[in-house]
Amino acid sequence: ESVQTLPQTQEEDIAIAIAVSLSMPKASLLKLGQDTRDAGLALTFRGVGKEIPQDRTGKSKSVLERYGKGLIARHMEDFKFLTDAGVNVQIDPVLFAKHGIADVPRVMVVPVCRSACEHSHAILVARGDVSLRYALDALHKEGSERLKVNPNSQELQKVLKLIEDALLRLGDRP
Repeated sequence: ESVQTLPQTQEEDIAIAIAVSLSMPKASLLKLGQDTRDAGLALTFRGVGKEIPQDRTGKSKSVLERYGKGLIARHMEDFKFLTDAGVNVQIDPVLFAKHGIADVPRVMVVPVCRSACEHSHAILVARGDVSLRYALDALHKEGSERLKVNPNSQELQKVLKLIEDALLRLGDRP
């Protein structure tokens, strides 16, 4: 049921991704989560729990040995304060690896690849513990500036439309 209610991007080839971590202050995460919910987006986490490192012999462990049986189930309680508020939560370690995300929060417009993809970088990125509206406004401003330089870019036109739709759903808030 949760998978069915995840927000779907209107554009097939781009999406707004919001990378976060449970290491962020709970109040900031909840506020960003509520704004994300209202904008029809989702918070994306790298994973759950702690990864168990390789043993001293350097012998590789199986995924089950490395992460432990039932890891996700054991850690779903960590997200309860968000899911109870109606926030959509996604776990996507590939997003973090692909975009080299080492600091959060990040609001990004990224290419969505259904198969092999030549794009490996975010189209636009806003970093820092700011409101979702502030981040989206900053992304829109940057996208608009880039569109002035390259007025025929269909990708930038799609990006701006995606951001405008999210801002409209978010409504007038700081």
